[in-house]
Amino acid sequence: MKKILFISMATLLTALLLTACSPASGEPPAHYLERASAALMEAMGDTQQLENVLAIYDEGLERHPDNVELINSRASLLASLGRYEEAKRDLDELHEGELHKEGMLLRCMLQERLEGATDDALACYAEVEAAYVMAGEPDDHPNANHILAARLAGSPEADALLLEWQNSDDPMKNPMQREILEMEREELIRQLLP
Repeated sequence: MKKILFISMATLLTALLLTACSPASGEPPAHYLERASAALMEAMGDTQQLENVLAIYDEGLERHPDNVELINSRASLLASLGRYEEAKRDLDELHEGELHKEGMLLRCMLQERLEGATDDALACYAEVEAAYVMAGEPDDHPNANHILAARLAGSPEADALLLEWQNSDDPMKNPMQREILEMEREELIRQLLP
């Protein structure tokens, strides 16, 4: 009996040592995304804690440098920390098709925040609006990001999209979104990216 217990303990100890010594690259990207998500919920806007969340994304990207979700998430956090150039650099790294529509919109807004409402920024927004049109609306009405992209692109469809959204029964619609969607361009960009 003691011999069996000794072998089992030795096996357990070996397994624990192998686990402790195994490279962290064995953790999938979801591991870092989950850790960061939990830390974000605890951070409640505290800058130091948000820097800790950023460190989790950095660690994940050291192990998985091409992971789109990690890059998108880090870019969003960098933007919320006011580190716009770094956020835009992350989003610029992603290849066409890897950036979801919200990430595309954030990249355009960062470009406008850094360079102003240039022709390139307006063209960027037009690409986002086109992506929303191509994807179609799942609930037969536009969402706030689609309207925002259209407004910032200077699209003639923007007012009609806003009216359609205002008259819809979109459960995600709230007074704050309505207020943001009705702001003037410069105020809107400064509100979203202070």
